[in-house]
Amino acid sequence: MNAAVSVSAILLGLGSTIPLFLVAGVDPVAAFQQVLSVFTTTQGVTEAVTRAIPIILIAVGLCFPFKMGFWNIGGEGQLFMGGFAATLMVLMFPDSPSIIIIPLMILFAFLSGGIWGLIPAFLKARLQVNEVLTTLMMNFVAILWVDFLVYGPWRDPQGYGFPLTPMFPLEARLPMIPGIRIHSGLLIAIASAILVYLVLSFTRWGYEIKVAGQSQSAAKYAGMSYLLLTLLAMFLSGGFSGLAGMTLVSGIVMRLRHGISPGYGYTAIIVAWLARLNPIGALVAGLLFGGLLVSGDALQIGLGLAFSTVLVFQGLILLFVVGADVITQYRITITLR
Repeated sequence: MNAAVSVSAILLGLGSTIPLFLVAGVDPVAAFQQVLSVFTTTQGVTEAVTRAIPIILIAVGLCFPFKMGFWNIGGEGQLFMGGFAATLMVLMFPDSPSIIIIPLMILFAFLSGGIWGLIPAFLKARLQVNEVLTTLMMNFVAILWVDFLVYGPWRDPQGYGFPLTPMFPLEARLPMIPGIRIHSGLLIAIASAILVYLVLSFTRWGYEIKVAGQSQSAAKYAGMSYLLLTLLAMFLSGGFSGLAGMTLVSGIVMRLRHGISPGYGYTAIIVAWLARLNPIGALVAGLLFGGLLVSGDALQIGLGLAFSTVLVFQGLILLFVVGADVITQYRITITLR
């Protein structure tokens, strides 16, 4: 039922954009052919997978707080903090071999994103501060912090004034997977999804997180610490978002720059819900939305549509996914009198 509802929500979300195409003077059939072409060509699939890697990592991490009923809207900022920490390691140890610098970048990106996530977690669990506001506002703090660095002390002196850091050395770049044009961040994303699934399904922490999400009072009655569980869930969520930032700066851009993410943190929220907070499902949903982002480029080039059309796709799919929860949570019956 969950799978059928998710697929139906996607189809309805895409179908509801037909009036948008008609208003823009574009043939809906031609538009959907552009979208489908991304998933039917080697180049399109490769680009879709590359775009999906950071989305998957953030969505996988979001499974922890979302299962607790903690609305982490801060994946975007946690991603930027991960990119910042990874770049810091490169600038501090520019001549280190890959076997040293890559693990350092992964570790400190995870820690940086995780620590950034602890702040709203503590405010919520201890002081009952609304987590939607704190996580959302902290996104802007993280983005502006990175902007300060790339426009200021970290700006490349040979970058012709553009807000970006010097190019990473080859040793600090994620290696490509042999045989395909995709960096090894894909393996990190797959391993992360499997690990989170195992933690949530077969460990005491995973069980307690799900119990706390269904009833705080029941969790406290059972002796579970809501504060510690919230801190743990948000540290892990922020850590995986920070890891997404590391894959961006090390696997795609090869440096830190202004606007490094086109909103992956927000897209991951839709992916997490579309996957029903299942980390394995996030792999498939993330690939779908990675393809939608690539199709936005195709719509711009082929049909002259604005990239915001893709954002409309995402928003409509989210609305249908949330609305479709009624079907899975309630049984609809018709009584004849």
